[in-house]
Formats: sequence, C-alpha cells, structure tokens
Amino acid sequence: MEIFQHIFPIKNPVAEFAILMLIVLIFPVLFKKLKIPSIVGLIIAGMIVGPHSLNILDRDDSIIMLGSIGLLYIMFLAGLELDLKQIKTNKRYSVLFGIATFTIPLVLGYLLSHFVLGYSEIASLIIALMFSTHTLVAYPIALRLGLTQTRSTTTVVGGTIITDTAVLMAFGVIMNYYHGSLTFWFWVKFIVLLALVSIFILFIIPKIALWFFKNIEEENYSQFIFVIAMFVMSSMLMEVAGIEAIVGAFLAGLAFSKLIPHNSALMQRIHLVGSGLFIPFFLINVGMIVDIKVLATGYFSLIVAGTLTIMALLSKYLAAHSTQLLFKFSKNEADFIFGLSASHAAATIAVIMIAYKAGILDENVLNGTILLILVTCLFASFVTERAGRKLAIEEQEKKDVTINEPMRILVPCSNPNSIDKLLDLAIACRGENEDEQPIFPLSVIIEDDTTEKRILQSTKAIQTYVKLVYPGKKSITPTTRLDTNVTNGIIRAMKEMMINLTILGWTGKSKASEFFFGRKTDNVIEATNQTIMVAKLNQLINLTNKIYVFVGENAQYEVGFKRWLEILNNISKYSSAQIYFICLQSTKLSIIQQCKTSGILGNAMFELVSSIDEFRSFADKFTENDIIIFVKARSKSISFSLDFIRIIDEITEEMPKSNYIMLYPETNPIIEIEEIPHVDVLDSSFIEKNISLIQKLKTKFFKTKTN
Repeated sequence: MEIFQHIFPIKNPVAEFAILMLIVLIFPVLFKKLKIPSIVGLIIAGMIVGPHSLNILDRDDSIIMLGSIGLLYIMFLAGLELDLKQIKTNKRYSVLFGIATFTIPLVLGYLLSHFVLGYSEIASLIIALMFSTHTLVAYPIALRLGLTQTRSTTTVVGGTIITDTAVLMAFGVIMNYYHGSLTFWFWVKFIVLLALVSIFILFIIPKIALWFFKNIEEENYSQFIFVIAMFVMSSMLMEVAGIEAIVGAFLAGLAFSKLIPHNSALMQRIHLVGSGLFIPFFLINVGMIVDIKVLATGYFSLIVAGTLTIMALLSKYLAAHSTQLLFKFSKNEADFIFGLSASHAAATIAVIMIAYKAGILDENVLNGTILLILVTCLFASFVTERAGRKLAIEEQEKKDVTINEPMRILVPCSNPNSIDKLLDLAIACRGENEDEQPIFPLSVIIEDDTTEKRILQSTKAIQTYVKLVYPGKKSITPTTRLDTNVTNGIIRAMKEMMINLTILGWTGKSKASEFFFGRKTDNVIEATNQTIMVAKLNQLINLTNKIYVFVGENAQYEVGFKRWLEILNNISKYSSAQIYFICLQSTKLSIIQQCKTSGILGNAMFELVSSIDEFRSFADKFTENDIIIFVKARSKSISFSLDFIRIIDEITEEMPKSNYIMLYPETNPIIEIEEIPHVDVLDSSFIEKNISLIQKLKTKFFKTKTN
C-alpha cells in the first residue's frame, strides 16, 4: 500500500490526461451495457478515481479548469438546442406552463428545504431553483414517436426556455446577495449591464457571426473556433455584469441557435468536442468532489437524498397537471408533458455545483442531487415513452399513414456467393414493375492495403452472379461502399441511395465483441427508420407453401403499415403461397380496411387471438416449406412489445430450421447528427433502454406471481 501511496495521486500531466481519456472512452460503453445513464456513469468514474476513493487522480487546477469549461459548455448546448420559434407556436400554452413549472417547484421546494430539512433561507432558495429547472433528456423519445409538432411538445419546449432563463437569472441575483453586493447601486449596475450584455449577446454577436460565416466558408475550423470564442467571451461579460457565467453561455447558445443548422458540419464539431471531451471532464470533476461515504454517516443524508428526489418529481407533476386543468389537455398529453419536464441534468448540476463551491450547500445536497439526476432521468424517460406511445396512437388515428413512394431495395451481402436467397426475396418484394423498383446488391469493403483488389473481386462476383441468374435485368445494379465498418457502410448507402427497403441476412450467434457494441443487424435497424427485413431462408421463395404472418398489437399505427402490406402482397403473388395473418381483432380490422383501400391481399386468411401470448400455440403448424414472418418493431416505436420479442425468441429457438423473416416497418424519421459518432453524454438513447429493463422486470414479476 505504501508503494501505491508514493505513486498516487498521479501528478504527471500526460498520464493524468491519458487516464481521463480512458475513462471517457470506456465508462460510457460499460454503463450503456449496464443500462445506466452515461451522465451518472462518468460521475461514478470520477468518484472511483477521485481523492475520496482510490485517489488515483487529484482534483488539481487542470481538472478544475477542464470541468469549468465543461460546465459552460453544458449551458451553451442547452441554449443551442432550443428553438425560439417554438415559443411562438402555442404561445399561450408555453408561457403559462413556463410560469407554472417555475413557480410551483420554487414554492414547494423552498418550504420543504427551509421548514422540513432545516436549511437556511438562501440555501433553501437555491435548492428550490434546482427543482424549477429541468433538462429535456427525454426529448429524443418525442422525436422517435413523431410528436415534436404536437401542442404538448411545443408547450414543454417553450416552457423550458422560460423556466431555465428565469432560474439562471434568479440564481445570479441570489449569488450576488450571498456575496454582499446586492445594494441599490448593484441593481442599477445589474439592470444596465445585464441589458447591455444581453443585447450584445443576443443581437450583436449574431450579426458578427453572420458576417463571419459568409466570409470564412472555406476554413470550417475557423468557424468552430469563432463560436467557442464568442460563447466563452459571453460568459466572461456576464460575470462582469455581476451574473454567473453560465447565464452568458446559455444566452450565447440561444443567439447561435438560429445561425447553426442542426445537421451542419459546424454543429457536429460543436457536439463532438463538447459531448466527447469537455462535458465528460466536467462530470468526472463532479464525481471527484462527491464523497459517497457521507451517505453512511447518518440517516439525515439519506433523508435529504430521498426527499429531494421525491419533491423534484412531485412538483413537476403538479405543474404539468395544473396545465392540463387550465387548458383541458388530455390525460396522455399531461403525462407526456410531465415526462418531458421531469428530468434534471444540465442546469440542475450547474446550479448545485456553484452553490456547493461557494459554501452555501453541503455534501448532503450535492450527493442527493446525483441520486436525483439518476432517478428523474430514468423515471422521466419511462413516463415519456409510455404516455408518448398512447399519444402517438391518438395522433396517427387523426391522419393518413399511407405512403406511395416506389421501392428502392438494398441487399447487403458479406459473402457474394450466398446472395441467391436474399436477392430472390428482393425480387419477390418489389412486385411486377421492376423498372421503377431497382435492387442494389451491396458489398461493403473495409479500407486497407488490399482494398482495390477486394473491390474488383466483390464487384466481379456479384455481377457474374446477376448476369448468370438474372440475364437482361438492368434494374439489378451491384454497388460497393468503402467504410470503417460494415454497419456504417450499410447505413450510409441507405441514406445516399434513398433506400426504403433493406434486406439483411441472419447474423447467427453473437461474438464476444457484440456484447458491448451490438450486432450489425441491430445497429442498422436502430440507426435507421426505413423498412428492414432480416431473413433466414433455407429455400427460394417460389418453393413456399404457406406464409404465416404474426402481427403484434398497434402495428397498424406505424408509418410503414401500408408499405409492409404491399410487400407481403408481392411475396404472395410471386410465390403463389397463401398468407395467414395471426393477430388481434383490432389489428385484423385495420388490415382488412387497408387492403380494401389498396386493392391487395384479397384472399388473405386470418387466425385471431385474444392476446399475443397465444402466438406460441401456432408453432406446431409450421412445415419446412412455410415462411414465418414476424412483424416486429424498433425498440422506440409505437408497437414495440417485450412480450412479443419473448414469444419470437421462444418460437425460433424451438424450431431453428424453419424459414424466418423479421420485418421491421418504417417509422418516423430519426433526427440526429450525422457524419460523426454522436457521443452525447446527455442523450437519452441509453436511458430509453432502461424502459425495456423495467418492463421486463415487471413482466417477469407478475408472471411469477400468477404462477
């Protein structure tokens, strides 16, 4: 132990930075597999390597500096991601919800902190402000479900701008009061300087930026440096005005939100540097401050942590449902608003950290805030997903979900010699009008010294096969892509070639690396929104006897409902096989209605079930010449069901030699940053996966009880 005491904490700056980078690389991946939010994972990493635990790293000036920049970066991104145009849509809803979600948590939080927990007036005010703010951690769920233009979502987004701005302004005033500078001349100076700095940030900087972006087009890194310089300068000017620097960073984000498109290369650089470096450094810095041993010193620390978490959720619930009563929103809308506004992350930790460093708040509140962030992010995501799916069904019933675009089919083939069954399936899917429905056999090549040789070999092999088996069919066009891995190559090809149906082969057993990074097929499915078929076929389509199609609950509400019915109609005609739909009564009625409208599948047969658990009983009917199609769903779509996934696993494990097709319908477009890996520690993709874990535990628990 004495040897380690001489080594740790590490003082060498190169070794210190190397350890930080390893933490940023490894911990998000590890905690993602453990279904724990990365924001909490990085804080835990800081706790492990910090002075209160293993003492591998000391919280020296360099880590404090990186953490401070990360704190400003969080608030800059928070402003950058908000759209001021949203507040003009449903303006009345946004303003009143913003007032409610600010004042209700503020009042209740102050009463709780001061009269129940016994904190001072100023400490209670800061804790109450922490309750008032929220972070739109669950917003990606609204994107996935296509709910961004609904009045409930625009109400929350507009209200977020109001409450976060009010919190940060009030916090700046409170901190000046604490430091004894809240005099008459302070208010004069505060109002004048705040007005001048705010005008400069919100009106002058955008004009300077517009000129800079127009005249410095060829050097993109210069645009990035300009943005960073402006937001840091805005933070500094706000400090000069007597307000916390995070307010300046937030306003700078709002100023640039109109000028930087969300899918631009500049936005990608901003997110990469912030989410990949500075924000993780800030979270590690927070973890190094946290001393979890405080929770073991007595009941009071546990009471503080639990009370803060419960009040954070309760106050946001009351704000959301008071808005429901005021505007007569539906229960699903109110629950959806509550889910979106219940999570605390960015501004919450910013406020608490500054107050802690100033000596206003103790370690009990700091540690309780970490627990609050974890619980509210998980709980908010669960509520948003659950209410969002119900709300999405309501919205889909109001509009036509049909699509009329011609099919463009992609058939990735890792082994050109095994393309026959996949290509045969593609021809069956596209129907009779082949000239308007091209098929692209794709070969993805990983670039290395033999790239050119392998491109020639792959292209020649596919072309030879196509000419031999399908002579004269010009609509089958082999293509090749270079990329760092197969998954990225397929995804890029789908986007570049405007593919709306991709046919993938069965992946087989998982490799060890796939435990951490996922199967190729799963990664492609979750990263895209187009129709995807994953096929395991032992024969050509024309040898098919019967086609059994298992359709889960709510499948009719997916955007691609009409598309996959047309695909099944084409397969049925191509193979002359009878189709049997196995589904619920409500799904049957929707299928019949859509088929009548489209003039397809007039001879389809139906087998009705009262619940999807009865799907399991149909396995005995399959023969080796039948095809079993499961209409599955992406994990974040309306019709996703863990019970359905379980039943599929049971059937495929019991009958591994049958012909299977997993059909993933088209969903709402995925809005995300492209071209670079999106390493956003505040993103909710991994949080959403906890929804599946919670549902799985719930299903397992109740199943055990009924037995």
